[in-house]
Amino acid sequence: MSYRTDRVRIVTLVKRKPGMTREEFHKYWAGTHRELFTSLEITKKNLLKYEQAHTSDAALKQMAEAFGVPIMESEWDGIGVCEAESYDKILEIFHSEEFQKIAEPDADNFMDRPRCQLLPLGVITVIDK
Repeated sequence: MSYRTDRVRIVTLVKRKPGMTREEFHKYWAGTHRELFTSLEITKKNLLKYEQAHTSDAALKQMAEAFGVPIMESEWDGIGVCEAESYDKILEIFHSEEFQKIAEPDADNFMDRPRCQLLPLGVITVIDK
């Protein structure tokens, strides 16, 4: 087992704010927040990759039926992935004045931050097509 030395990831399990529908959450996160976050100079400079994975009720139903398991709504509404050369590069973003003035306050418009979960991850690439 060997971890990649050229990158790390921080995955955030994201929960929408109370009172917001799943559709409103997905639209806001994929639109307004994505545009704000990716417009930051520090984000452009420090990230190698930023991805959002949005939950799908229709796919959940199909997968549960295919595997013969009960349909259980996830605690999470999506997963955000930040990939950079080091954890320090990611932390620079979140500690930057630019992020704290622009993107951080916007997060309260769509996410329940106290209920989100961060996972700093070392990366082992197994299949990469």
